[in-house]
Amino acid sequence: MSFNLIPKVYAACEDANGLDLGCKFTLGISGDPVKDIYQTPADLVNLIVSNLMVLGGIILFFMVILAGFKFLQDTTKGKEEAMKIMKSALIGFILMFSAYWIVQIVKAITGTNIVL
Repeated sequence: MSFNLIPKVYAACEDANGLDLGCKFTLGISGDPVKDIYQTPADLVNLIVSNLMVLGGIILFFMVILAGFKFLQDTTKGKEEAMKIMKSALIGFILMFSAYWIVQIVKAITGTNIVL
């Protein structure tokens, strides 16, 4: 006696390796399967990383603005806080800049298709 633990709804998405989740999950209103849009996990990682770079740039921008306002308070404490925020923003910018160029160098050396 054998038990089939996969519901019949997923039977069309079953392959030799088991259940293909990319077949079952759909995106948005159009209902396109995930596997039609993202053929490899690298496609999804490229999308996430490029959006994280944009988010990091926006956060960096607001940190610089906040440091400027703290500096304009014209108190010793405000200026110290502004220097800490600017130092953190500068370190974050250097990390983002370095990560971008390291990926570009790896892309040039290996010939891979990395989208950033």
